[in-house]
Amino acid sequence: MSAPAPGRARRLLDAALPAPGDPRLLAVSWLVKTVGSGLYLTTGTLFFTRVVGLPVHQVASGLTIAGTVALAGAVPLGGLADRFGPRRTYTVLLGVQFVTMAALAFARTFPAMLASMLVFLVAEQGSTAARGALVATVGEGTERVRLRAYLRVVTNIGITIGAAASALVVQADSRTGYTVLLWCTALTYAGAAVPLRWLEAPPSRPAPTAARTGSGRQVLRDGRYAALTLICGVLSLQAQVLSFAVPLWVIGHTEAPPLLVSGVVAVNTVMVICLQIRFSRGAEDDRRAALMCRGSGIALFAACALMSFTGGLGGEAATVVLLLFAVALTLGELWLSAGSFGLSFSLAPEGMHGQYQGFFSLGRGAAAAVAPALIAALCLGGHPREGGLLLGALFAVAGAAAPAVLRMRAPVAHEGSLTTATK
Repeated sequence: MSAPAPGRARRLLDAALPAPGDPRLLAVSWLVKTVGSGLYLTTGTLFFTRVVGLPVHQVASGLTIAGTVALAGAVPLGGLADRFGPRRTYTVLLGVQFVTMAALAFARTFPAMLASMLVFLVAEQGSTAARGALVATVGEGTERVRLRAYLRVVTNIGITIGAAASALVVQADSRTGYTVLLWCTALTYAGAAVPLRWLEAPPSRPAPTAARTGSGRQVLRDGRYAALTLICGVLSLQAQVLSFAVPLWVIGHTEAPPLLVSGVVAVNTVMVICLQIRFSRGAEDDRRAALMCRGSGIALFAACALMSFTGGLGGEAATVVLLLFAVALTLGELWLSAGSFGLSFSLAPEGMHGQYQGFFSLGRGAAAAVAPALIAALCLGGHPREGGLLLGALFAVAGAAAPAVLRMRAPVAHEGSLTTATK
Protein backbone atom coordinates (compact mmCIF):
# COMPACT_ATOMS: atom_id res chain seq x y z
CA MET A 1 0.00 0.00 0.00
CA SER A 2 1.46 3.32 -1.00
CA ALA A 3 2.13 6.04 1.54
CA PRO A 4 -0.35 8.92 1.77
CA ALA A 5 0.41 11.75 -0.60
CA PRO A 6 1.19 14.26 2.19
CA GLY A 7 3.73 11.88 3.75
CA ARG A 8 5.39 11.23 0.42
CA ALA A 9 5.50 14.95 -0.33
CA ARG A 10 7.06 15.61 3.07
CA ARG A 11 9.80 13.01 2.45
CA LEU A 12 10.53 14.47 -0.98
CA LEU A 13 10.75 17.96 0.53
CA ASP A 14 13.13 16.77 3.25
CA ALA A 15 15.30 15.07 0.62
CA ALA A 16 15.45 18.29 -1.40
CA LEU A 17 16.48 20.44 1.58
CA PRO A 18 19.35 20.37 4.04
CA ALA A 19 18.74 18.50 7.29
CA PRO A 20 16.47 20.30 9.78
CA GLY A 21 18.15 22.40 12.43
CA ASP A 22 21.53 24.04 11.96
CA PRO A 23 22.09 22.98 8.31
CA ARG A 24 18.76 24.40 7.24
CA LEU A 25 19.26 27.62 9.21
CA LEU A 26 22.66 28.08 7.56
CA ALA A 27 21.10 27.51 4.13
CA VAL A 28 18.42 30.14 4.84
CA SER A 29 21.10 32.61 5.92
CA TRP A 30 23.07 31.93 2.77
CA LEU A 31 20.00 32.29 0.54
CA VAL A 32 19.33 35.77 1.94
CA LYS A 33 22.96 36.77 1.44
CA THR A 34 23.16 35.50 -2.13
CA VAL A 35 19.96 37.33 -3.09
CA GLY A 36 21.92 40.44 -2.14
CA SER A 37 24.82 39.24 -4.28
CA GLY A 38 22.45 38.94 -7.23
CA LEU A 39 21.13 42.46 -6.65
CA TYR A 40 24.65 43.90 -6.52
CA LEU A 41 25.99 41.80 -9.40
CA THR A 42 23.64 43.38 -11.90
CA THR A 43 23.59 46.96 -10.61
CA GLY A 44 26.81 47.63 -8.67
CA THR A 45 28.80 48.91 -11.63
CA LEU A 46 25.81 50.92 -12.85
CA PHE A 47 25.57 52.61 -9.44
CA PHE A 48 29.22 53.67 -9.62
CA THR A 49 28.89 55.05 -13.15
CA ARG A 50 25.32 56.45 -13.13
CA VAL A 51 25.01 57.71 -9.55
CA VAL A 52 28.56 58.35 -8.33
CA GLY A 53 29.53 59.52 -11.83
CA LEU A 54 32.85 57.68 -12.11
CA PRO A 55 34.26 56.67 -15.51
CA VAL A 56 34.26 52.95 -16.28
CA HIS A 57 38.07 52.64 -16.26
CA GLN A 58 38.24 54.23 -12.81
CA VAL A 59 35.58 51.87 -11.46
CA ALA A 60 37.44 48.89 -12.92
CA SER A 61 40.78 49.98 -11.47
CA GLY A 62 39.22 50.69 -8.07
CA LEU A 63 37.55 47.28 -7.87
CA THR A 64 40.79 45.59 -8.97
CA ILE A 65 42.81 47.41 -6.31
CA ALA A 66 40.27 46.72 -3.57
CA GLY A 67 39.87 43.07 -4.57
CA THR A 68 43.61 42.45 -4.69
CA VAL A 69 44.33 44.10 -1.34
CA ALA A 70 41.38 42.31 0.27
CA LEU A 71 42.98 38.92 -0.42
CA ALA A 72 45.41 39.64 2.40
CA GLY A 73 42.59 39.46 4.93
CA ALA A 74 41.51 35.89 4.17
CA VAL A 75 43.92 33.92 6.38
CA PRO A 76 44.08 36.32 9.38
CA LEU A 77 40.29 36.64 9.55
CA GLY A 78 39.97 32.90 9.12
CA GLY A 79 42.29 32.56 12.11
CA LEU A 80 39.89 34.72 14.12
CA ALA A 81 37.11 32.27 13.29
CA ASP A 82 39.25 29.47 14.76
CA ARG A 83 39.98 31.50 17.88
CA PHE A 84 36.63 33.13 18.65
CA GLY A 85 34.27 30.73 16.91
CA PRO A 86 33.03 30.73 13.30
CA ARG A 87 29.43 31.74 14.11
CA ARG A 88 30.46 34.82 16.07
CA THR A 89 33.10 35.83 13.52
CA TYR A 90 30.76 35.29 10.56
CA THR A 91 27.99 37.32 12.23
CA VAL A 92 30.33 40.24 12.96
CA LEU A 93 31.65 40.24 9.39
CA LEU A 94 28.10 40.25 8.01
CA GLY A 95 27.50 43.31 10.18
CA VAL A 96 30.57 45.00 8.74
CA GLN A 97 29.33 44.29 5.23
CA PHE A 98 25.90 45.72 6.08
CA VAL A 99 27.45 48.97 7.36
CA THR A 100 29.91 49.41 4.49
CA MET A 101 27.34 48.61 1.78
CA ALA A 102 24.90 51.08 3.33
CA ALA A 103 27.69 53.69 3.54
CA LEU A 104 28.53 53.07 -0.09
CA ALA A 105 25.15 54.52 -1.05
CA PHE A 106 26.44 57.92 0.15
CA ALA A 107 29.78 57.72 -1.72
CA ARG A 108 30.18 60.42 -4.33
CA THR A 109 33.94 60.41 -4.91
CA PHE A 110 36.48 57.80 -6.01
CA PRO A 111 38.33 57.72 -2.63
CA ALA A 112 35.05 57.17 -0.78
CA MET A 113 34.03 54.41 -3.17
CA LEU A 114 37.47 52.77 -2.92
CA ALA A 115 37.56 52.89 0.89
CA SER A 116 34.07 51.41 1.24
CA MET A 117 34.72 48.64 -1.26
CA LEU A 118 38.06 47.79 0.32
CA VAL A 119 36.50 47.28 3.77
CA PHE A 120 33.56 45.42 2.24
CA LEU A 121 35.77 43.03 0.25
CA VAL A 122 38.09 42.39 3.21
CA ALA A 123 35.01 41.39 5.20
CA GLU A 124 33.85 39.26 2.27
CA GLN A 125 37.14 37.35 2.25
CA GLY A 126 36.87 36.83 5.99
CA SER A 127 33.22 35.77 5.83
CA THR A 128 34.10 33.16 3.20
CA ALA A 129 36.67 31.66 5.56
CA ALA A 130 34.37 31.88 8.60
CA ARG A 131 31.48 30.33 6.69
CA GLY A 132 33.72 27.44 5.63
CA ALA A 133 34.67 26.88 9.26
CA LEU A 134 31.00 27.09 10.23
CA VAL A 135 30.11 24.42 7.66
CA ALA A 136 32.86 22.23 9.14
CA THR A 137 31.35 22.77 12.61
CA VAL A 138 27.71 22.24 11.62
CA GLY A 139 28.43 19.22 9.43
CA GLU A 140 30.37 16.12 10.35
CA GLY A 141 31.99 13.76 7.88
CA THR A 142 29.82 13.26 4.79
CA GLU A 143 27.42 16.00 5.96
CA ARG A 144 30.08 18.67 5.40
CA VAL A 145 30.32 17.97 1.68
CA ARG A 146 26.55 17.54 1.36
CA LEU A 147 25.89 20.83 3.15
CA ARG A 148 28.49 22.64 1.04
CA ALA A 149 26.85 21.27 -2.10
CA TYR A 150 23.47 22.54 -0.89
CA LEU A 151 24.98 25.97 -0.32
CA ARG A 152 26.29 26.00 -3.87
CA VAL A 153 22.81 25.23 -5.18
CA VAL A 154 21.43 27.96 -2.91
CA THR A 155 24.03 30.36 -4.34
CA ASN A 156 22.70 29.89 -7.86
CA ILE A 157 19.08 30.21 -6.72
CA GLY A 158 19.76 33.32 -4.65
CA ILE A 159 21.75 35.12 -7.34
CA THR A 160 19.06 34.30 -9.91
CA ILE A 161 16.36 35.74 -7.63
CA GLY A 162 18.40 38.87 -6.97
CA ALA A 163 19.24 39.42 -10.62
CA ALA A 164 15.60 38.98 -11.63
CA ALA A 165 14.42 41.37 -8.89
CA SER A 166 16.78 44.07 -10.13
CA ALA A 167 15.60 43.87 -13.75
CA LEU A 168 12.97 46.60 -13.36
CA VAL A 169 15.49 48.95 -11.76
CA VAL A 170 17.94 48.40 -14.61
CA GLN A 171 15.14 48.98 -17.11
CA ALA A 172 14.14 52.25 -15.39
CA ASP A 173 17.80 53.35 -15.19
CA SER A 174 17.20 55.94 -12.46
CA ARG A 175 19.60 57.26 -9.83
CA THR A 176 17.00 56.78 -7.10
CA GLY A 177 16.37 53.19 -8.16
CA TYR A 178 20.07 52.27 -8.05
CA THR A 179 20.48 53.88 -4.63
CA VAL A 180 17.44 52.13 -3.15
CA LEU A 181 18.63 48.83 -4.56
CA LEU A 182 22.02 49.32 -2.90
CA TRP A 183 20.28 49.85 0.46
CA CYS A 184 18.25 46.69 -0.16
CA THR A 185 21.50 44.86 -0.86
CA ALA A 186 22.89 46.11 2.45
CA LEU A 187 19.81 44.83 4.28
CA THR A 188 20.36 41.31 2.97
CA TYR A 189 23.64 41.12 4.93
CA ALA A 190 21.85 42.10 8.12
CA GLY A 191 19.08 39.66 7.26
CA ALA A 192 21.58 36.85 6.69
CA ALA A 193 22.81 37.25 10.27
CA VAL A 194 19.35 36.71 11.78
CA PRO A 195 19.06 32.90 11.30
CA LEU A 196 22.53 32.46 12.81
CA ARG A 197 21.10 33.45 16.23
CA TRP A 198 19.31 30.10 16.46
CA LEU A 199 22.24 27.91 15.49
CA GLU A 200 22.95 25.30 18.12
CA ALA A 201 26.21 24.07 16.61
CA PRO A 202 28.74 22.96 19.22
CA PRO A 203 32.06 24.77 19.35
CA SER A 204 34.58 23.56 16.81
CA ARG A 205 37.11 21.05 18.05
CA PRO A 206 39.97 22.68 19.92
CA ALA A 207 42.90 23.57 17.70
CA PRO A 208 46.45 22.66 18.66
CA THR A 209 48.16 25.23 20.88
CA ALA A 210 50.20 26.46 17.91
CA ALA A 211 47.02 27.24 16.02
CA ARG A 212 45.37 29.01 18.95
CA THR A 213 48.35 31.19 19.78
CA GLY A 214 49.80 31.68 16.31
CA SER A 215 48.77 34.10 13.64
CA GLY A 216 47.57 31.67 11.01
CA ARG A 217 51.01 30.80 9.67
CA GLN A 218 50.39 27.06 10.07
CA VAL A 219 48.55 26.80 6.79
CA LEU A 220 51.45 28.55 5.05
CA ARG A 221 53.69 25.61 6.03
CA ASP A 222 51.29 23.04 4.62
CA GLY A 223 52.71 22.28 1.19
CA ARG A 224 50.01 19.75 0.39
CA TYR A 225 47.20 22.22 1.06
CA ALA A 226 49.05 24.90 -0.92
CA ALA A 227 49.26 22.50 -3.87
CA LEU A 228 45.53 21.78 -3.59
CA THR A 229 44.78 25.51 -3.47
CA LEU A 230 46.87 26.11 -6.61
CA ILE A 231 45.21 23.26 -8.51
CA CYS A 232 41.67 24.31 -7.62
CA GLY A 233 42.57 27.95 -8.29
CA VAL A 234 43.65 27.10 -11.83
CA LEU A 235 40.53 25.01 -12.42
CA SER A 236 38.35 27.84 -11.05
CA LEU A 237 39.32 29.91 -14.09
CA GLN A 238 36.30 28.20 -15.65
CA ALA A 239 34.05 30.70 -13.87
CA GLN A 240 35.75 33.56 -15.68
CA VAL A 241 35.50 31.69 -18.99
CA LEU A 242 31.73 31.76 -18.47
CA SER A 243 31.39 35.35 -17.28
CA PHE A 244 34.19 37.06 -19.23
CA ALA A 245 35.05 35.03 -22.34
CA VAL A 246 31.66 33.73 -23.44
CA PRO A 247 29.94 37.11 -24.10
CA LEU A 248 32.93 38.47 -26.01
CA TRP A 249 33.49 35.21 -27.90
CA VAL A 250 29.88 34.66 -28.94
CA ILE A 251 29.33 38.23 -30.12
CA GLY A 252 32.75 38.96 -31.59
CA HIS A 253 34.04 35.63 -32.91
CA THR A 254 31.05 33.51 -33.97
CA GLU A 255 27.94 33.75 -36.14
CA ALA A 256 25.74 32.48 -33.31
CA PRO A 257 22.92 34.81 -32.19
CA PRO A 258 23.84 37.13 -29.30
CA LEU A 259 20.93 35.68 -27.32
CA LEU A 260 23.01 32.52 -26.95
CA VAL A 261 25.07 34.27 -24.25
CA SER A 262 22.03 34.07 -21.98
CA GLY A 263 21.37 30.54 -23.20
CA VAL A 264 24.82 29.36 -22.10
CA VAL A 265 24.37 30.95 -18.68
CA ALA A 266 20.90 29.38 -18.37
CA VAL A 267 22.25 25.91 -19.16
CA ASN A 268 24.97 26.40 -16.55
CA THR A 269 22.59 27.63 -13.85
CA VAL A 270 19.99 24.91 -14.36
CA MET A 271 22.58 22.12 -14.41
CA VAL A 272 24.22 23.35 -11.20
CA ILE A 273 20.88 23.64 -9.39
CA CYS A 274 19.72 20.20 -10.51
CA LEU A 275 22.96 18.21 -10.37
CA GLN A 276 25.39 19.67 -7.82
CA ILE A 277 24.18 17.58 -4.88
CA ARG A 278 24.21 14.38 -6.94
CA PHE A 279 27.70 15.09 -8.28
CA SER A 280 28.96 15.70 -4.74
CA ARG A 281 28.13 12.19 -3.51
CA GLY A 282 31.28 10.37 -2.47
CA ALA A 283 33.42 13.51 -2.35
CA GLU A 284 34.04 12.91 1.35
CA ASP A 285 36.44 10.15 0.22
CA ASP A 286 39.80 11.78 -0.60
CA ARG A 287 40.60 9.52 -3.52
CA ARG A 288 37.21 10.02 -5.18
CA ALA A 289 37.41 13.77 -4.59
CA ALA A 290 40.81 13.91 -6.29
CA LEU A 291 39.43 11.93 -9.23
CA MET A 292 36.58 14.43 -9.47
CA CYS A 293 39.14 17.21 -9.85
CA ARG A 294 40.86 15.20 -12.56
CA GLY A 295 37.53 14.70 -14.31
CA SER A 296 36.96 18.45 -14.07
CA GLY A 297 40.21 19.11 -15.91
CA ILE A 298 39.23 16.73 -18.71
CA ALA A 299 35.75 18.22 -19.07
CA LEU A 300 37.15 21.77 -19.12
CA PHE A 301 39.67 20.77 -21.80
CA ALA A 302 36.78 19.45 -23.90
CA ALA A 303 34.84 22.68 -23.31
CA CYS A 304 37.76 24.86 -24.43
CA ALA A 305 38.28 22.70 -27.51
CA LEU A 306 34.60 22.99 -28.45
CA MET A 307 34.60 26.76 -28.00
CA SER A 308 37.79 27.27 -29.97
CA PHE A 309 36.38 25.49 -33.05
CA THR A 310 33.16 27.51 -33.30
CA GLY A 311 34.85 30.48 -34.96
CA GLY A 312 34.59 29.12 -38.50
CA LEU A 313 31.13 27.59 -38.21
CA GLY A 314 27.82 28.91 -39.46
CA GLY A 315 25.20 30.26 -37.09
CA GLU A 316 23.23 27.05 -36.49
CA ALA A 317 26.29 24.82 -36.19
CA ALA A 318 27.98 27.29 -33.87
CA THR A 319 24.86 27.38 -31.71
CA VAL A 320 24.80 23.59 -31.32
CA VAL A 321 28.51 23.40 -30.53
CA LEU A 322 28.31 26.25 -28.03
CA LEU A 323 25.47 24.51 -26.20
CA LEU A 324 27.64 21.39 -26.01
CA PHE A 325 30.40 23.67 -24.73
CA ALA A 326 28.04 24.91 -22.01
CA VAL A 327 27.33 21.32 -20.92
CA ALA A 328 31.04 20.38 -20.85
CA LEU A 329 31.98 23.56 -18.99
CA THR A 330 29.29 22.95 -16.38
CA LEU A 331 30.34 19.32 -15.92
CA GLY A 332 33.81 20.62 -15.19
CA GLU A 333 32.36 23.09 -12.69
CA LEU A 334 30.27 20.40 -10.97
CA TRP A 335 33.21 18.02 -10.57
CA LEU A 336 35.50 20.81 -9.44
CA SER A 337 33.03 22.02 -6.83
CA ALA A 338 32.48 18.51 -5.48
CA GLY A 339 36.15 17.57 -5.40
CA SER A 340 37.27 20.85 -3.87
CA PHE A 341 34.52 20.65 -1.23
CA GLY A 342 35.78 17.26 -0.09
CA LEU A 343 39.53 17.89 -0.20
CA SER A 344 39.48 21.40 1.25
CA PHE A 345 37.72 20.08 4.35
CA SER A 346 39.40 16.69 4.78
CA LEU A 347 42.98 17.92 4.30
CA ALA A 348 42.55 20.67 6.91
CA PRO A 349 43.26 19.86 10.59
CA GLU A 350 40.30 20.02 12.97
CA GLY A 351 40.08 23.32 14.80
CA MET A 352 41.93 25.15 12.01
CA HIS A 353 39.25 25.25 9.31
CA GLY A 354 38.97 29.03 9.49
CA GLN A 355 42.52 29.81 8.43
CA TYR A 356 42.60 26.86 6.01
CA GLN A 357 39.36 27.87 4.30
CA GLY A 358 40.65 31.43 4.16
CA PHE A 359 43.84 30.25 2.46
CA PHE A 360 41.86 28.06 0.07
CA SER A 361 39.79 31.06 -1.02
CA LEU A 362 42.99 32.76 -2.17
CA GLY A 363 43.22 30.35 -5.10
CA ARG A 364 39.89 31.44 -6.53
CA GLY A 365 40.61 35.08 -5.68
CA ALA A 366 43.96 35.08 -7.47
CA ALA A 367 42.41 33.30 -10.44
CA ALA A 368 39.68 35.94 -10.68
CA ALA A 369 42.34 38.66 -10.62
CA VAL A 370 44.49 37.25 -13.45
CA ALA A 371 41.70 35.66 -15.51
CA PRO A 372 40.66 38.65 -17.69
CA ALA A 373 44.20 39.31 -18.92
CA LEU A 374 45.02 35.60 -19.33
CA ILE A 375 41.81 34.68 -21.13
CA ALA A 376 41.97 37.77 -23.36
CA ALA A 377 45.53 36.91 -24.41
CA LEU A 378 44.80 33.24 -25.07
CA CYS A 379 41.23 33.10 -26.34
CA LEU A 380 40.45 36.56 -27.68
CA GLY A 381 43.75 37.50 -29.30
CA GLY A 382 45.26 36.78 -32.69
CA HIS A 383 45.27 32.97 -32.37
CA PRO A 384 42.07 32.10 -30.52
CA ARG A 385 41.93 28.45 -31.59
CA GLU A 386 45.45 27.66 -30.44
CA GLY A 387 44.98 29.79 -27.34
CA GLY A 388 41.75 28.01 -26.44
CA LEU A 389 43.43 24.64 -26.73
CA LEU A 390 46.32 25.90 -24.61
CA LEU A 391 43.90 27.05 -21.90
CA GLY A 392 42.20 23.66 -22.07
CA ALA A 393 45.56 21.92 -21.70
CA LEU A 394 46.22 24.03 -18.59
CA PHE A 395 42.95 22.78 -17.10
CA ALA A 396 43.78 19.16 -17.98
CA VAL A 397 47.25 19.33 -16.43
CA ALA A 398 45.92 20.94 -13.24
CA GLY A 399 43.22 18.29 -12.89
CA ALA A 400 45.66 15.45 -13.54
CA ALA A 401 47.86 16.73 -10.70
CA ALA A 402 45.08 16.44 -8.09
CA PRO A 403 45.57 12.73 -7.24
CA ALA A 404 49.28 13.42 -6.65
CA VAL A 405 48.33 15.81 -3.84
CA LEU A 406 47.18 12.87 -1.73
CA ARG A 407 50.65 11.30 -1.96
CA MET A 408 52.31 14.34 -0.46
CA ARG A 409 53.21 14.34 3.22
CA ALA A 410 50.70 16.03 5.48
CA PRO A 411 51.76 18.36 8.29
CA VAL A 412 50.73 17.46 11.82
CA ALA A 413 50.47 20.29 14.34
CA HIS A 414 52.23 20.03 17.70
CA GLU A 415 52.63 22.69 20.29
CA GLY A 416 54.69 25.45 18.80
CA SER A 417 55.65 23.67 15.63
CA LEU A 418 54.49 21.60 12.69
CA THR A 419 55.99 18.30 11.67
CA THR A 420 55.02 16.12 8.71
CA ALA A 421 53.48 12.73 8.48
CA THR A 422 51.50 10.73 5.99
CA LYS A 423 47.77 11.03 6.51
